[in-house]
Amino acid sequence: MDWLWDMFGDVALLFFGPLVAWTAWERWRHLDRAPAWVARVPRWAVRCWAAGIVLLGIGMGSSGVYGVTGLPEPWVVGFCRAVGPVLYLFFVWLPSIHGARRRGDRRSPVS
Repeated sequence: MDWLWDMFGDVALLFFGPLVAWTAWERWRHLDRAPAWVARVPRWAVRCWAAGIVLLGIGMGSSGVYGVTGLPEPWVVGFCRAVGPVLYLFFVWLPSIHGARRRGDRRSPVS
């Protein structure tokens, strides 16, 4: 029964990863359906957000497959798991910095 709990995480990744990737792919295809907090930024940032989550979902699903089968993971799986969050953070971080700089330009100089 111990093996069942050991496999639970891999099986969850096996099912949850493709679901995440599929949902993000639909957001990539239909940018107008993106959540409101995502749609406020430029379209390239929405695409980075969607691409990051697609790669993260692919990496998660692949980790589940390789975890269940017991085979070693190829480098591509690790690459997807590393690049996905980087693209996502790029989306979250860069527009907020850009917006803060724009807000700073509108301030009146203090004398």
